[in-house]
Amino acid sequence: MNNKIKLTVITTLALSTTSAFATNGDQMIGLSAESRALGGTGVAHYMGSANALTNPALLAKMKDKDEFIFAGTVFDSDVKIKTTAGSVANPAIGVNKTSDEGVSVIPAISLSHRINDDFVIGLGMYGTAGMGTDWRDTDKSLIQNYNGKVDLYNMRSSLMLMQFAPSLAYGNDLYGVGATVILQYGSLSVDYDTNGQDGQLKHIGSGSSNDFGFGFQIGGYYNPIKSLTIGAVYKSKIDMEYKNQISDAAEAYGYGSNPAALPAKSDHLEQPAEYGIGVSYDMDAFTMTADVKEIKWSDSKGYKDFGWDDQTVYALGVKYTAASYWAGFGFNYGENPVPNNESDVPVNGNPAYNTDGDTMNLFNYAMFPATVESTITVGGGYSFSENLALNAAYTYAPEVSDTVDTSTVATGHVTTKHSQQALTLAVKFNF
Repeated sequence: MNNKIKLTVITTLALSTTSAFATNGDQMIGLSAESRALGGTGVAHYMGSANALTNPALLAKMKDKDEFIFAGTVFDSDVKIKTTAGSVANPAIGVNKTSDEGVSVIPAISLSHRINDDFVIGLGMYGTAGMGTDWRDTDKSLIQNYNGKVDLYNMRSSLMLMQFAPSLAYGNDLYGVGATVILQYGSLSVDYDTNGQDGQLKHIGSGSSNDFGFGFQIGGYYNPIKSLTIGAVYKSKIDMEYKNQISDAAEAYGYGSNPAALPAKSDHLEQPAEYGIGVSYDMDAFTMTADVKEIKWSDSKGYKDFGWDDQTVYALGVKYTAASYWAGFGFNYGENPVPNNESDVPVNGNPAYNTDGDTMNLFNYAMFPATVESTITVGGGYSFSENLALNAAYTYAPEVSDTVDTSTVATGHVTTKHSQQALTLAVKFNF
């Protein structure tokens, strides 16, 4: 196991240049090719060592002595913004831009080892969440001429999260339980240009900030009959603090200048607690999976400060298994957790400070547009031998369009259009 762990760590660190990706809020749907092919399910469906962060109890279902999975996802997010804020060239028609945020490469590596008939240990290292946009192709003279309310302020944002997950599972043919300790690494950067008090161009932002946080996940499964698995899982909050990111970005919009009306924003961004249940049913060569998961954005530092709502995620998958291959498809739905914050509601009852909703809308929909809702998934795998298999999955989230009011900070309104697609490839070794 020592050599495998060393290989896993080195490879993951080499690939950990993830930039921006998201599906359910800012979280990936599924962390393996099989899970992503089956709509992001995995609370009750066994997928080998990749179950460490879907339901660690399912690791106990492993039949082999050892398993190692190396996966990578190529992720492309298309974000477009149209705002009624004018420009020098076209003061009437506003600004219409596509984010320059490039394609992301997201690693996922996992291994598991059976200690004895009852216990299995696992280790996973995954890119689990992130998002971001890049609007930096603005002519900076426009900002000076128009007091910053034009061309999206040269905004750029990037959030990247990776989780390291050692796990322990106990189980048999009837039931199992498992636990995962989560070490999370995060990186956040928020920057843009605006006017300073002297009328000169001022840059807000000082590069990225990093932090580590700790959490845990517990899960269980029950097999009332051999063909039916029922699973449940709970994942704790993970608090992260990115120094001088959110607070500096918000301060330039007046937060903290009058705490009674616009209180200062914290640099804490807490990945939310979540819990879910799932079922997996085998019927001859077919397996049907279904999960329901609740993500508690409204109870998490940072996200609740910007008005995010809790999100219920529904995931479905169907898999056909033959002697040497499998094929599957799925569907995932989670309602947009980012509301249209009302700008005409006085903050803390004070009508002199009604910009809070506009500011949150601009930050959410221009910098962190976690707005896609439905994802269609398909995939399959081929076993070259008892010890080697190749799996793949393709996911597509159709374009959604949302229009929110940003009158006091970006003139009029902002319309965000967002779609996503991703290709995952995974190599699986069993020993």
